[in-house]
Amino acid sequence: MRKSLSYLYKLFCIILLSLFFTNSAQAQSKKLPEQVQIQIDNYKNNAFKNRNIGNDNAAATYLNKIAYLYWEYFIYDEAVNYFEQVLQINESLGNNIGVQKVLDNIGFVYSDMGRHDKAIEYFTKSLEKLNLTKNKKQIATGISNVALAYTNNGQSDMAIEKALMGLEISKNIQDFKLMRSFYGILYESYEKKGDKDKSVKYFGLYSSIDKHIQRQLFNEKEKQNNQRMSEMKNQKDKAVQEKELKEVELVKTQDNLKKSQLEIDLLNAENIAKEANLKAQKAQLKANEEKQKAQRRLIYFISAVFVFLCVFSFLIFRQMQEKKKANKKLQELYSEIEKKNIQILDSINYASHIQEAILPYEKQLKEKLENAFILFKPRDIVSGDFYWHSYYEDKVFIAAIDCTGHGVPGAFMSMIGNTLLNEIVNEKKIHNPAEVLKQLNDKVKFTLNQDNPDSEGFSEDGMDITFCCYSEKDNTLELAMANHSICIIQNGELQIVEGDIFSVGGNVGFSDISFSNYKINLDTETTVYMYSDGFQDQFGGEKQQKYMSTRFVNFFQSLQDKPFNEHQSILENEFLSWKGDSKQIDDVLIIGLRFNA
Repeated sequence: MRKSLSYLYKLFCIILLSLFFTNSAQAQSKKLPEQVQIQIDNYKNNAFKNRNIGNDNAAATYLNKIAYLYWEYFIYDEAVNYFEQVLQINESLGNNIGVQKVLDNIGFVYSDMGRHDKAIEYFTKSLEKLNLTKNKKQIATGISNVALAYTNNGQSDMAIEKALMGLEISKNIQDFKLMRSFYGILYESYEKKGDKDKSVKYFGLYSSIDKHIQRQLFNEKEKQNNQRMSEMKNQKDKAVQEKELKEVELVKTQDNLKKSQLEIDLLNAENIAKEANLKAQKAQLKANEEKQKAQRRLIYFISAVFVFLCVFSFLIFRQMQEKKKANKKLQELYSEIEKKNIQILDSINYASHIQEAILPYEKQLKEKLENAFILFKPRDIVSGDFYWHSYYEDKVFIAAIDCTGHGVPGAFMSMIGNTLLNEIVNEKKIHNPAEVLKQLNDKVKFTLNQDNPDSEGFSEDGMDITFCCYSEKDNTLELAMANHSICIIQNGELQIVEGDIFSVGGNVGFSDISFSNYKINLDTETTVYMYSDGFQDQFGGEKQQKYMSTRFVNFFQSLQDKPFNEHQSILENEFLSWKGDSKQIDDVLIIGLRFNA
């Protein structure tokens, strides 16, 4: 319904504007009538002479007349030019009233030109001058000009703000015409914004106050007509009295000449009485005609309002019918979507069981490494982070992997990563961490078709990984990292080992990528923390900030005076405390290992 009204309103405005600009363009293309051009030339000469002798007031008067003539004949640019000259003179003379009036005139010219942005500028300057006068009616009128210019410029919010300000002032001074103007602006602005309720509200207030004004005008007209009738009646009564006096004089006089003169006077008095009576009748007819016109206007207005309300009601009814149909269809779609969501959620839950099944049990890791823990908190049902470990003879392999994305896409990558690690380490017996990462990178690139970026199945996904190999025989820890870092604490000193900048997979444009090995002797008590970036990127705390890597590493340092078997629960409590009611933004994975000398 709102769209229908808006469309009709916009169509009507476009037709009016096109007619207006067509007429304006035609008017500006015409030359001034010769007589008008002569008049303007005379005004220019007079303005020039007065400026030369220092009579700026007179010069401003002539320039103002020139501007009005150009405005009258739709030559707007020249009108603005001469008004600007008048403005400069008034400013130099300190004539604030003259400055304000010229600013208004320039604003009105720009409105006629359709330059509503410029109209806003000049009406605003005019309003600033009016605010200095403290005259509430003039200030409200200035606000009305600014609000209407904002409405015409399509700035509905600014128009509403100014109209509400002006409406408050006009209510205080009980100026009904200004109140009607502001209600009209509010109605039109809310209509343009598409706010149906407020548009209807202000249209009702506009209609109500317009009726009140029409009624006042009608009463004033009737009062004026009655006053004129009373004056005519008085004239008639006076003529009758004069006639009666003449008749008395005619009876009293015996002089024939005097009698004849009295008869003539009597005749004249009768003629005057007849004329007065005729004027009274004409005045009565005119008053009746004015009264009928006012009644017709009132009837037309009420009829227009009635037709509008009928159309409005019909459109509301039709919209309600369409809304019922749409709601029914939406309900059907919602039910269908709900079924699909249940199916998808069931599938994802089943996928989580599969993912859990491929993850090694923490118990198996502790069988080989007594002091070890795994803190694993997926953001969604399935995770893009995963951990992996295996062993061969006296070697234990542990990996912390952060795949591209989280949720279902990340889970797919974790399945690929788990499968390829089993193939490389357990089947091919490749145990060197750097070589494991190189093999894993090559296989991910092949699996995701990353050697052919132009192919249809190309993907830039990959994974960041820390891969460790603990040798019980040599009592060493050998590791390699792809876009990961690791925290190592020996003898109370904390060290952050940064890995290579490349990820595993997703390195489009790099053909031969290799990774570095790091070897750590475990001849003293050593604590190692492997982790993804989910913990340190989590938003929380009092200021809703990221946890950040510096706070993360310092927290590892603070754990060293506590029993190692409590580290996992302390880290989990710290994460939950920091997160609070905030949403978890990524998967969290921390693997802790402690090796005794």
